[in-house]
Amino acid sequence: MITRRNTGWMRDLAFHYKAMRTAYPDDNLLIVFDIDGTIIDEGHMALSVLQAFDREHGTGFFSNISSDDMPLPPGEVCRLLKEFAIPSTVRGEITSWCEANFWSRAAILSSHKPFYGVLDVIRWFQLQPRTFVGLNSARAERLRADTLRILNALGRGYHVQYEDALLHMNTGGAVPQGKVNGIRKFQEKGYRIVAVIDNEKENLEAVARIDPAGEMLLLHTDVMLASSPVRKASKAFMCRYYDLTELINRHHLPQHIEFVWHGVDDESILRQFLVSSVQWAELHVRRHIGNQGLILRRKPYAEVPPVPCEIPVRLEEFLYLLHEAGRGVKLDLKEPGLTGQAIDLLKAAGYTDDHVWITIATEEVHGGALRRIQEAFPRAIKQCPVDSLSTMLTASPGEAKRYLGMLSHAGIGRFSVNWSTPGSRGIIIQLQNWGYEVNIYNVPDLEAFLQAALLVPTSVTSFYNFPKWFYTGPGDEGKRRNQEKTPHRLI
Repeated sequence: MITRRNTGWMRDLAFHYKAMRTAYPDDNLLIVFDIDGTIIDEGHMALSVLQAFDREHGTGFFSNISSDDMPLPPGEVCRLLKEFAIPSTVRGEITSWCEANFWSRAAILSSHKPFYGVLDVIRWFQLQPRTFVGLNSARAERLRADTLRILNALGRGYHVQYEDALLHMNTGGAVPQGKVNGIRKFQEKGYRIVAVIDNEKENLEAVARIDPAGEMLLLHTDVMLASSPVRKASKAFMCRYYDLTELINRHHLPQHIEFVWHGVDDESILRQFLVSSVQWAELHVRRHIGNQGLILRRKPYAEVPPVPCEIPVRLEEFLYLLHEAGRGVKLDLKEPGLTGQAIDLLKAAGYTDDHVWITIATEEVHGGALRRIQEAFPRAIKQCPVDSLSTMLTASPGEAKRYLGMLSHAGIGRFSVNWSTPGSRGIIIQLQNWGYEVNIYNVPDLEAFLQAALLVPTSVTSFYNFPKWFYTGPGDEGKRRNQEKTPHRLI
């Protein structure tokens, strides 16, 4: 029996999956998830129904309650109401109403909220070769269609999709036995089960009894606050959240994604970049406030005035060093009118098309800048940001598609989306669905980097502020000045 509680259960799952894949290289492997309390937050579901009672009856019993305040599973509404000090005269009415409406179609359509990180974990497994995700639910069979539709709607922003053939519902009887029946059904279909993840100890104990060899890793999510620390399933780890950084290491990244180090604008970051395996360095290019030459600076002078004795890095210095190292350069031209000088410096440093990537503003596309890039480096990557299209993509997708088509026809081969833009996932997926290459940029930390990579864009531009991977990039905007307060020169 494994009795330790820690936050390393994702690492244990990763190790067990790797061991199973090594032992059974040609088998179809299956990771089995429960739904309620494992993928979907039951506290949020229960609160949604209680607040629906308020709306229908004109009361306000639950208006100031959050899902974090829900101390019990939704099936124990009567005890929950007592803890919330709801008057005894109305507890019975509320309990009866909730029991009658909890699994109504309207309730399940509005109450589903996944736990943070769980859809990213499912996405990662679905990306692995001959690996599948099964759902083993205690929900009644009559809820199959609604369950599948809602889960696939939630998964759309993660490229997660569930198959009807891999969804097992309860056909009646005790829940633990229903879970056992689901596991056996999956095995009969030829799947070798790697792990079973459930929020109920009794379900895992029932599954353990049909796995005497202990081949399946049983994971108890322990997300309901009613679960006691001593309620541990045999052969089960206790876990509270889905930590991608424990599941995925640098060797697991999709090999066909181009990775870019964001903001290689000073000597310390350049040193880290050159000893890394990252192929592309992004340089923020601006015009020097004094001599009009091109320099590297994250912030404009208008926003961050120069400090005394500041000596900014000249673009040509880093271009020569990166060219000697055989690395690609991604020039983010932060001001209009820089294209001609940038092209001249690239040519002087000896760059060829396959090591050149230039980002220009959409306003520059028709101002002659894109034409000059096309003439100098016809096969280089030409990119522009499209975060400003988020409203258009929602309100008028046809107009947005026509506008993107015009930019593509003009020569833009890749569109860039800021990870911090509200609704960025939807923008990225829409662009992918339309067949465009996508770059995700401004990715601040390791968790966000892994989340972005799981969307499998063409490229990801990140600060590489990943201490867990021994990278200490500059971090997100505002946390680090681009220039040192003392003069520095590289050459």
